Amino acid sequence: MRKIHLDVRQFAVPTPRVGSIETHSGYGAPPMSGQELHQAVQRIRVRENSDYTPEKKITWTFEQAPYEFVISGRVDGFIEYPCLIEEIKTSFDIDELYDKLTYEPNHPYVWQVRTYGYMHYKETGVVPRLKLCLVSARNYYKFRDLEVSLDVEEYEAWLTLRLAELVVETKIKEKLFKKRQKTAEEMTFPFSAPRKGQKELVESIAENFTTQNPLLIQAPTGLGKTAGILYPSLKEALARGQKVIYVTPKNSQHQVAEEAVERMQEQGCKVRALTITAKSKMCLKAEPLCNPRYCEFAKDYYKKVHENDLVNKLSKLRSLDSHKLKAMGEEYQVCPFELSIEAIERADVVIGDYNYVFAPRSLIGRLAEPLLEEKEKANLVIDEAHNLPSRAQDYFSPSISTQQLGILERDLVKLSPSFSLRAQVLLQQARKLIQSYGKEGISKKIDIDLDPFEELDTDIRDLTVQYMESDEEIQNQDPMLRFMNMWSDFVNSLTLSGEEFFQTYQKSNYTEMLKITCCDAADHLAVAYKEFKNVVAFSATLKPFNYYQELLGFPQELTKQIEFSSPFVKDNRKLLIIPQISTKFADRHASAGKIADAIQRITQVKTGNYIALFPSFEFMSMVANKLHLSEFQILIQEREMKQKQTQEYLEEMKSGQRPTLLMGVQGGVFSEGVDFPGDMLIGAFVVGPALPNFDFEREQIRAYYENRYGKDNAFNYAYVYPAMAKAIQSAGRVIRSETDRGVIVMLDSRFLQNSYAETMPEGWFEQSPQELVSRQILKDVQEFWETSHES
Repeated sequence: MRKIHLDVRQFAVPTPRVGSIETHSGYGAPPMSGQELHQAVQRIRVRENSDYTPEKKITWTFEQAPYEFVISGRVDGFIEYPCLIEEIKTSFDIDELYDKLTYEPNHPYVWQVRTYGYMHYKETGVVPRLKLCLVSARNYYKFRDLEVSLDVEEYEAWLTLRLAELVVETKIKEKLFKKRQKTAEEMTFPFSAPRKGQKELVESIAENFTTQNPLLIQAPTGLGKTAGILYPSLKEALARGQKVIYVTPKNSQHQVAEEAVERMQEQGCKVRALTITAKSKMCLKAEPLCNPRYCEFAKDYYKKVHENDLVNKLSKLRSLDSHKLKAMGEEYQVCPFELSIEAIERADVVIGDYNYVFAPRSLIGRLAEPLLEEKEKANLVIDEAHNLPSRAQDYFSPSISTQQLGILERDLVKLSPSFSLRAQVLLQQARKLIQSYGKEGISKKIDIDLDPFEELDTDIRDLTVQYMESDEEIQNQDPMLRFMNMWSDFVNSLTLSGEEFFQTYQKSNYTEMLKITCCDAADHLAVAYKEFKNVVAFSATLKPFNYYQELLGFPQELTKQIEFSSPFVKDNRKLLIIPQISTKFADRHASAGKIADAIQRITQVKTGNYIALFPSFEFMSMVANKLHLSEFQILIQEREMKQKQTQEYLEEMKSGQRPTLLMGVQGGVFSEGVDFPGDMLIGAFVVGPALPNFDFEREQIRAYYENRYGKDNAFNYAYVYPAMAKAIQSAGRVIRSETDRGVIVMLDSRFLQNSYAETMPEGWFEQSPQELVSRQILKDVQEFWETSHES
């Protein structure tokens, strides 16, 4: 009989499924956070009773032909005599959870503690006393105990149904497991003629998977790195019956991975693809509020999914995107975003945003869950990995400001007076709390007192509950819900601790702000990697490797670093550095005219489409006001650009009706993850390295880097390397294929300094970036285009 290993959490659920989507539905993988609270409560219990055993492992095997189901878990707390089994559950509102569990004896949390009790009974013949300990997620000294009964006869009636269910589920998994293995055997590379370097890329990854060492790969545009990395990652995972999780920094970058999968499907590879789209974009309501009292798509969700066999219906589709999921959601009155989560297990490749793996409230438990073989895990592929350190730091760096509250205050007046007036009273309390840390009127490090923030959070939540239970219509971007979420998210983060975190009060002309700053998310990222078999991180900008390796949380000795050269002929690219122009903050007013003049002169040599990318919107505006390009159409990136407008700009450049200068910012929507093939773009101006603001907060981060990574590295880690990643990505917009030709002009003397130059890709220069400085710029550019025309 085949052994199937299951965690108690997976095993102990209602049969058939019941329940709605809400915070404590009880379904899904355990949260990655909350362990510290569990341990704190366990320490208290041990001090109170020396016989209390935390994390007691318990296993029992249930036979149901043709399988043996090995159910295991760790009891949070165990006392042998008189026998007690305790499970700890954390919540921000333990009174609400207590009421819920009291009136829902069929809840998964209840079945979990019953299952531990029954396993102990089978092992010893003793029916233990069972208890759920509900602990406040903000204050582990606050908890409530809930007694749970174990009726052996009733439990065994449920057990018969659950085991029969598991047999059906396991046979489906076995079929999927074998199908994946067969698919791996039949897989061939989706391109008959690999590009130069692409074959070596595929072979390097396949070879490294045998050692299971993390991979850092710098590969330039045009190598075909998406297909070259996804193919061996998928082939290796499928051979083990597992899947690939492919994550990107932006939803807009999913398309490249989707196209690579489609290419494999066209070649006969029978892989199922799933793209997870942000909940806010999938939601069928005005506001993505997962509460059965408000949302009919959340109400009785698990029951509707079970009764309509929706998981099996999903698995019959070759690829799943937001359109198909929304259609099914509307047809069956279920949440389309949650449907996408249901589809994860049956998908062979899952494409999504970084936050689904790395954010505090991630989906990593569902994404990384193995199929059948418990020790076999999915592969993780991280696209544009140079973005991950800063993105991960942002996940753990929330803030709250008087400016945010001011915007909210204007929207709260739209509510009925009974709620608007009470909400504004609470908002004024929030403002006073923020301002209480700024009596000296200067930015400073602080220690935030949690208690008053928690008390106000409780009041805001209470008012929000009354609001939702009233006849008020929930609005799009509802101000009451925004107020609750904004304040709660900040308060929940106040428990973040460690040397990598600090708290600040910051004041500017327009706002006062409290912020928690995460200087380094490496340790948090390292925890996520443990959920996967192989991890591959790649980008066109991952130099210096040691910097990215450290901030990505990759182990120093085990990580493999590989750099691939551009497959394109160097003669197709003219790369120039103009060191006579300074883009330092203090010099920008004086330099704006010189930069405008350089752009005007170089674009006159050959008319066409160009892009100029700046360190900031303000600097971009300074230069734009100095430009005189009558024959050019000038398109300027806006701070908050809608996707529709972004696409209109790209279509305008693609049309080629008029020569166009597109002006934007480094790190913005036009500088990364966007293709400008052929004549759509023939030149780029990279206006200085976009160093982060030299301010109080950034200097605290630099001090942290000095302490952890050494004084010699601190400035580069805090300022230079993040800036150069943006600059190199900006330069990479021009040459996207073997037929593209173009000029790349980098303006600033700092590009010649060693710390800046060491980030540049192989092939940009032979010995020194000084080789890229021209004494006769216009003549060199003219000769480049003439040579280009001749060839």
